[in-house]
This record gives sequence, C-alpha cells and structure tokens, in this order.
Amino acid sequence: FCNDTGYKGRMAIMEILKMDADIDELVSRRGSGREMRKLAEEKGFRSLAEDGVRRVLSGETSLDEISRVVDLTDRIG
Repeated sequence: FCNDTGYKGRMAIMEILKMDADIDELVSRRGSGREMRKLAEEKGFRSLAEDGVRRVLSGETSLDEISRVVDLTDRIG
C-alpha cells in the first residue's frame, strides 16, 4: 500500500523511572517536582522527548512523527 515509504507497525516511546531508596525517600517526604526531576536525571531517567529524539537519530522514526505525538518545546536541554 505505501510502496515501502512509511513505517510498519508501532513503536513505544516511554519514560521509565526505576524506584530506588533515594527516589522512595524523596517521594515519601513529598519533594518538589524540580527535586524529583533532578534526581531522576542523575539516575539516568530519559523523558518522552529524549527517547523520541534518540529514536529519530537512530533512524527508527522521523522528527515529524515524534513531534506529532510529543511536545518537544522546552523538553530537551
């Protein structure tokens, strides 16, 4: 149908935060969103936008397709 010009199937882009003692403690003490983001990034957390851009750079999808489903404004930096 598409003459091999499109993508077949679907792929997930995702955010996964692996809980550990440090993150659990921050959640328990109701840390701020800024604190949570900083700690998560220190532990290797990747946002939806970052995962999407990683997949664009690897050739798995296009920037147009990622920007259709993820707000890339002020997300990567």
